[in-house]
Amino acid sequence: MRFAPGFATGLLAVTACSSTTFSGVTPISPKVGGTPQSSWTTVDTLQPLLRWTPASEPDASYDVIIYEGVKATSFMRGTERTVGTRAYYREGLKATEHRVEERLRPHMEYYWSVRIRRDGQVSDWSRYDYRKGNFVIGGQWGNNLLFRFKTPAR
Repeated sequence: MRFAPGFATGLLAVTACSSTTFSGVTPISPKVGGTPQSSWTTVDTLQPLLRWTPASEPDASYDVIIYEGVKATSFMRGTERTVGTRAYYREGLKATEHRVEERLRPHMEYYWSVRIRRDGQVSDWSRYDYRKGNFVIGGQWGNNLLFRFKTPAR
């Protein structure tokens, strides 16, 4: 049986796809994307600049939170990463960027997020969902994920 060249191209387009969707504000820097297991953007300083898209409300302010990342390794489950203790928090920020005012620990993984504050109310913390699929061999996904970055060794 022969297939027309257009069929094979169409099949490849259907079998492999990836997407990242955001709830809340969208991070600009550090960059978010890629598989949740392997996408840790390394920032260039222990006091990184966090940037995000503005809220649709012009009078909104923002809260920023950063958590240390924790790695646990076991024979059966491999290495798992999760949110650890809170490392940094600021609220009522007017700008859509914030330079972390305290030095973070070197060579660490961190999770971070932003929420919107307006008229005495706050939104949920911003998060993202990631999907990468291949019809033939499966895929990777993560739901309701905090943003992430790594600090440099020094």
